[in-house]
Amino acid sequence: MMRIALTIPAMALVAVALTGCELANTFPFLNPSDSSATSTAANDKAIADPPAPAAGQASATPAEPVLTGVDRVISRVHKGNFLCAGAVSVNVAEAPGNPREFVVQGKNFKHQMIPVVTASGAIRLENQANGIVWLQVGKQAMLMNQTKGQRLAAECVPKE
Repeated sequence: MMRIALTIPAMALVAVALTGCELANTFPFLNPSDSSATSTAANDKAIADPPAPAAGQASATPAEPVLTGVDRVISRVHKGNFLCAGAVSVNVAEAPGNPREFVVQGKNFKHQMIPVVTASGAIRLENQANGIVWLQVGKQAMLMNQTKGQRLAAECVPKE
């Protein structure tokens, strides 16, 4: 039985070789230098900016404008107070004078952050100069210092 289990993957590789397929085309993760196997800004933009519906598919009722890219991220940021693990409190608010930026503030920190489009759809605010990232997925969030590899605030949920 074990011999059959080991033979099947080998047979699959032989079949790929006999058909003339390149493994890099069949399995993109085998060729990390291939630009199609890695995420690029163009891929992220294509995911963040879905195509508009065809002209014949327009609905009879006027719809709200569809937000794309950074505007969509901005509209989805949960603002307000968050309670995090370890009794850490975080406030997320629009930056004064610039509604396209946010201030993430706690007891011992205050960071001016800009929204970033992600392929996963997660809300991501960044302060690239300090390496600080605020991630929101659903109703949970966390604040990380990427340069130090630390979580500054974890398991954050909005106060209600």
